[in-house]
Amino acid sequence: MAIDNYEFQNIKSFLKKNNFILSNDLPRKVGNGQSNPTYILTDNENKKFILRTQPKGDLVRGAHRLDREFHVLRGLSNQKFSVPKPILICDDKSTIGRDFYIMDFIDGDIYEDPFLPDNKPKERKKIYESLANTLGQLHSYNINELDIPFKKNNGFMIRNLNIWYNQIFHDGYQDKDISKIYDFIIKNTPENNNLCLIHGDYKLDNLVIGSNSKCLAVLDWELSAFGEPEVDLSFQMINWLIPRGVLYGIGLEWESYHIPSAEDFLNSYEKTYGKMVNIELLNIYCLFSLIKLYCILKGIENRIKAGNAASAEASDKVKDALGIKDVLMLAYQDYPNNMIVS
Repeated sequence: MAIDNYEFQNIKSFLKKNNFILSNDLPRKVGNGQSNPTYILTDNENKKFILRTQPKGDLVRGAHRLDREFHVLRGLSNQKFSVPKPILICDDKSTIGRDFYIMDFIDGDIYEDPFLPDNKPKERKKIYESLANTLGQLHSYNINELDIPFKKNNGFMIRNLNIWYNQIFHDGYQDKDISKIYDFIIKNTPENNNLCLIHGDYKLDNLVIGSNSKCLAVLDWELSAFGEPEVDLSFQMINWLIPRGVLYGIGLEWESYHIPSAEDFLNSYEKTYGKMVNIELLNIYCLFSLIKLYCILKGIENRIKAGNAASAEASDKVKDALGIKDVLMLAYQDYPNNMIVS
């Protein structure tokens, strides 16, 4: 989805009124995300910036909230957390027909392969330690000091589970196995009033990594909210349950690739988080994250069937749905034994 010349001229005009002068180079699209289109801009001194826009067309109510991303970036930037600095947002639809904002460009590497095959063993260890430490730091912030206008309601995981589950399992479409685990989570999750800022999609390919193998910036905050820290933590740690070759699965091959174990990852997280994690609670949240991931894949499958899949990679991702369900069923059968660490 390219920015056409008419849109670009309007963007330039808006930014110029705010003393931000762009070059004449058209925005260049980057990334393979299926949500908010992202582009590289250059100013009149050839310095790079990032442009994020809502997608064109009718939007689902509450989705593609760029203002939420912008608020998070501003709040975390004030805390010196590793995010691009937000610069300017435009929520006037008359400019290009949809919201957009610009932020700093962070020059570094983004890795999609969890085994980091092009990195040395020491680098892999450092990258995963940074992945854990950065998440722990994020969750350690007092939400009352972040100046982010999100609702502070407990029970985020259950609400989020209901959203994902009801989007897929409706109008007579049922899956007895998934429904059984869904009911189990609803009935057995204890009250958890520990609120923090969660990313909502925390994973390796949403981090920019520097030459020192440490995180320079965390990207893509569209799903961020105030919720339980186990939501983010479990979404990353299920990768040690998922076998290699299924999405971002690491499975049992972490040691042969010199990647930290799940237990080492958790220890690194706890050091920067400043608290010990309740393993039994984490295991329930891992069931949640696996169901969420399965529902995401089934949602992509539904969009393919409807003829409006958002990415050429969509078909490849859908193939992993059965693999994720297999992992979910095994994890459920093993519960309450520790699924992540021994």
